[in-house]
Amino acid sequence: GNPSLNSNNKAMDKKKKILFISGGVLTTGAIVTTIVMIRRRNKRKRGLLPPRGSNILTTNSNELPSNFQNWNGGNTYLSNAPRGIRNNNPGNLIFTNIKWNGKLPKEQNKDRRFEMFIAPVYGVRAMIKDLKHDIEKGKNTVPLLVEEYAPRFENNTDHYIQTVCKDLKVSKSAKLLPTKNTLRLLVLSMTKVETGGNYVSNQLFEQAYALI
Repeated sequence: GNPSLNSNNKAMDKKKKILFISGGVLTTGAIVTTIVMIRRRNKRKRGLLPPRGSNILTTNSNELPSNFQNWNGGNTYLSNAPRGIRNNNPGNLIFTNIKWNGKLPKEQNKDRRFEMFIAPVYGVRAMIKDLKHDIEKGKNTVPLLVEEYAPRFENNTDHYIQTVCKDLKVSKSAKLLPTKNTLRLLVLSMTKVETGGNYVSNQLFEQAYALI
């Protein structure tokens, strides 16, 4: 027989099988789509993909978990809100490997540069713990604390310091202690700078402080 003819016949038979599986005449693009769908179906059967409608996320998904709570008490992402508010991270903590309570994993983080939290209270809690730690390790004046928290290369740090000193009614050289009241004043002042508004209430601070 003719080798090239046999080869062409095999190719045609293979194409016919694909067309038969898909149930009709398809364009090349549609054939590829059908094959991909079949492969995904087979992977799902083998447990390599989550079932349809599953809450299990693949590694490239950034869908929010069903128990996500935004600043308004809903479960949607407030895309038009200030960055710290839509992320439930009013202190704008940078994304790190720190295992904060209530932190969303990287796969679910829509921001990728800053941390996201499951609810506002956990973002405030993380900020309280971060400030407390910095003060305890010697960053115990407003300038030292703010320069650690908001580096000069990406912030108007002098204005930040002036705002916090004014809100706390302290001088730049005043020594800070990590008391509950000092942490409250710091959080309320610094989140105002970070988000541009008074989003953190005393009630929310109390709820967050109770979790540290």
